[in-house]
Amino acid sequence: MPTELAIIIFVVGVVVAIMIHEWGHFATARWFGMRADRFFLGFGPTLWSTSRGETEYGVKALPIGGFVRIKGMTPSDERLAPVPDVVFDRSKVGADRKAAATTGEGAGDEQPTFSDATWDRLDRVLDERGAPADLRERVVHRARLNIPDDATIPDARLKLTEILVSELPETGRVGDLHHRLLKGDQDRFFHDRPAWQRAIVLGSGSAMHFAQAFVLLFVGYLLFGAVVPTSTVEEVVADTPAAEVGLQPGDRIVGVDGEQVSDFEAIRGIIRDHPGEPLTITVDRSGELREITATPMTSEDEETGETIGLLGFRSGVSYESLPTTEALYETFVGPGSVPALTAQTFVALGRVFGPDGIGAIFSAVTGDAERDEAGAISMVGAAQAAGSGTRAFGPLFLFVLLASVNVFVGIFNLLPLPPLDGGHLAVLGVERVVNGIRRTLGRTPDFSIDPRAVAAIAIPVIVFVGTISVALVWLDIVNPVMVGQ
Repeated sequence: MPTELAIIIFVVGVVVAIMIHEWGHFATARWFGMRADRFFLGFGPTLWSTSRGETEYGVKALPIGGFVRIKGMTPSDERLAPVPDVVFDRSKVGADRKAAATTGEGAGDEQPTFSDATWDRLDRVLDERGAPADLRERVVHRARLNIPDDATIPDARLKLTEILVSELPETGRVGDLHHRLLKGDQDRFFHDRPAWQRAIVLGSGSAMHFAQAFVLLFVGYLLFGAVVPTSTVEEVVADTPAAEVGLQPGDRIVGVDGEQVSDFEAIRGIIRDHPGEPLTITVDRSGELREITATPMTSEDEETGETIGLLGFRSGVSYESLPTTEALYETFVGPGSVPALTAQTFVALGRVFGPDGIGAIFSAVTGDAERDEAGAISMVGAAQAAGSGTRAFGPLFLFVLLASVNVFVGIFNLLPLPPLDGGHLAVLGVERVVNGIRRTLGRTPDFSIDPRAVAAIAIPVIVFVGTISVALVWLDIVNPVMVGQ
């Protein structure tokens, strides 16, 4: 696979992973009836957006993450009132009448209580709450017919409520269309929902990363898990019989000592069995058959101790699919499985974010020490590794790398530090424990952690992680770690 293509696939894979992470939060929040009103890729200025139902979807200028806004997670969020209360708000209706008088819609005693602007607001609010066009049309039409021009504000609200009830079946689910129109944000804010639902919403992003890791590894092992040596020469080692007789990368061995042989294991077996004995090697070089006489050098098999012959070249490999059962084994149990990657990630986190690891990063930045090839890399370095590693080790490397990134992000995101999801889970856990104790003592279970205290922890965490990230990006640009070189 070309290096550039591997890098592109890696970058696309990371972007997709981010969006699936956010979709995990979004889908579970919506399932539990919470109001998630924004779903965006990136940060900064908005490049494009569209609204469907009550949610705005879009793309921002800096594709360095993504976010879902769930109402109630920020103390300043305002609740939406029921549609009748919003449409027939006294101040808004009064402003509608005043505007209608200036445009000649009605004058004096003939001026209606509810002008066209009021009915336009009804249609707009229904649209913002996710009502389909046909329902909006019916409700607005019935409201204009059945709410008299001289109706009082309370009577108008009551009549619109009756119309909405008759038009909408009630499912009993928090957050359904009936609930959104007639109850607004009642029970829909994040902190309105039970703790177990909030915990699922917070943890669903990381859960999506682990799910992606399982899928990536399974597909990778299924498609490319079997590494099969070929009879094509990939590399010739200097100062060996293969180099002395002019064997070249790209040569395809088609025969040994007059015998047609195309299977690498058979070729390897013949060479091993003839140490110090001249062999005639027939190769296909760019469509032309050539015969080369080479004498395998004598060596010792490290495992068996027997004397064997070596020519000094490395064969190419092809990547073939594994049977489904073997692919599943490698994904869930094998040395390259998700559990194995998870264990390796915990070790790596301790090494990188420990005092020695942090010191090594900044020593490399200042030039006081060489960069540790087994140390941390940024996403820039990971993209470089995707290109060089895939070229050296084949397509499976790219799948394993993407799975490793997903496992890392999934675990890192669960660390009990604000503003990470794990930090929010920790806050939720502390509040639950404290309120449980208060309930046992007969006190009101109303303890909550002050958002300012959470912010006091979140700000230094952001600064620390941001500093490490910038340092790693700088290193990956000026002193990259090249995988497979």
